[in-house]
Amino acid sequence: MNDPQARLRPRLFCWRTFGYTAAMKATYKVDKDGAGSRLDAWLAKRLPDVSRSRIQKWIKAGTVLRNGAKETPHVTLQAGDKIAIDAKDEPAADAPLVPRHDIVVEVVFEDEHIAVVNKPAGLIVHPAIPGESETLANALLAKYPEIASVGDSPERPGIVHRLDREASGLLVVARTPAAFANLKSQFQSHVVKKEYVVLIDGEPPQDSGTIRLSIGRSSSGGKMAARHEPGEDDKDAVTHYRLEEKFPKASLLTVRTETGRTHQIRAHFHALGCPVVGDTLYGLRKQGRLPASRLFLHAKTLAFTHPTKDTQLEFHSPLPAELEKILSELRGKG
Repeated sequence: MNDPQARLRPRLFCWRTFGYTAAMKATYKVDKDGAGSRLDAWLAKRLPDVSRSRIQKWIKAGTVLRNGAKETPHVTLQAGDKIAIDAKDEPAADAPLVPRHDIVVEVVFEDEHIAVVNKPAGLIVHPAIPGESETLANALLAKYPEIASVGDSPERPGIVHRLDREASGLLVVARTPAAFANLKSQFQSHVVKKEYVVLIDGEPPQDSGTIRLSIGRSSSGGKMAARHEPGEDDKDAVTHYRLEEKFPKASLLTVRTETGRTHQIRAHFHALGCPVVGDTLYGLRKQGRLPASRLFLHAKTLAFTHPTKDTQLEFHSPLPAELEKILSELRGKG
């Protein structure tokens, strides 16, 4: 390697799974925007599929080093700090997914075949690492034990689709293998209606439009990239949007996705130069951007055909209070 600084740049992290062993190695350099952040919070933004408690566990175990030394999760970072991760999780090989009765799940609808739930912001849908238990999947397993044998893997019981950890809103869960197969087919055929309420910084190029940019892994750790020229491993992604309300520094949109790629909405609007408000991973670091306590992305509508009946189901989720508060403040300034 000829470039001595290359090893300090963010690298795409990689999970290697052998049975129930997962390992991760990554190196980062803290830029001036990260100065003043807590170590655990800073890493949580860059590892969106890993819970903050898991990151804190790594730091306390000494598998996360700052400038070559062990630190506490709450240490304050400085610009230029070098963060190295060499973490390994080794739960028992026969350790099952742990039901979590203490994680509250809001059920919008349920019958013997499916359940529709309202996921809160901050909760991961399913474990990204063997042994992880602070997820929606763990909570669902406690409420619906029968889903343990439903799905493509034991770590994702009944899970047909997902939302980003920072996002909130509607998800459908399969309670039987037949329901899972049917719903999976509907998602793959792009016949499921998925609509989101999204607030973006600035404004889109048109009042309504369609974004057709392929999505693949970015060279920056934890990120996806939307590209006009697809790479070898990129996948097609289609996002439709409609302007609902315009503010001095932001625009409220209704967004509908045909595909369900990782970070699709966030990566697409980042590519347009108007990232989702509250997005600490893709947001543009410019003065004057609208502050928010969380990602302003909420799955408000979910419609699909019932897996065992020839009936169309449609569900709606109201905007969470913390997002309504942001809109109220914007309207009050108008």
